[in-house]
Amino acid sequence: MNDLERIDDYFSGRLPVEERVRFESSLETDSALAEAVAFYLTARQAAQNEARADRKARFETLRKESGPVRQLPARTWLAIAASAMLVLGLGGYWLFQRQTPSAAALADQYIQQNFSQLSTHMNGQPDSLQTGIARYNEGKLQEAGAIFNALLQRNPADDHAQKLAGLVALRTGQYNQAIDHFHRLGERTDLFANPGRFLEALTRLKRGQPDDRRQAETLFKTVIEQNLEGKAEAEVLIDKL
Repeated sequence: MNDLERIDDYFSGRLPVEERVRFESSLETDSALAEAVAFYLTARQAAQNEARADRKARFETLRKESGPVRQLPARTWLAIAASAMLVLGLGGYWLFQRQTPSAAALADQYIQQNFSQLSTHMNGQPDSLQTGIARYNEGKLQEAGAIFNALLQRNPADDHAQKLAGLVALRTGQYNQAIDHFHRLGERTDLFANPGRFLEALTRLKRGQPDDRRQAETLFKTVIEQNLEGKAEAEVLIDKL
């Protein structure tokens, strides 16, 4: 079995328990395998994105084949156009007033100051987690991400691996994946300290898509009101938005 087949079997849950344990142990010492896993995960995500694009293209083809849209009276079109212009005008004004270029820069500054390096003193954690943290601190983010995602595959309830996998995604610009990790973490109610909502808010500020800022502000307010992890930082950041 070559490495690609072994990796695919691992993430598809087809490896026997003993093989899975050997695979995870190899990830800690075999940098070539870690790089192969990182490539596999990236390629799988790209394939998923391509599949979505294909579905969209097929939808467009079906829409064109279905014939022209029913014509509406000219007076109706004028009313729709006028309403649209009003909404766009008000929306543009609101965005101009509320959105500032400093939001993403503010998030980026916080990320650089607080997540460029991770603490290596996490007592009682598995050796593979420490290996992943070491790779992260060395700047080998793809290798670190492969290790953290492998840990999550083995134990989806591992909140440390969930947070760290999210941080790798955030640092590498995979904001959708980071938000997914942090959102899952933030919904946990069994943790003594949970930074999920704060980190999701931070990622949304960095991503900067429509409505991200509003959702980030809502998450920051939740962190503050519920006294969650990151409260002090949320108070500072929301005051600057």
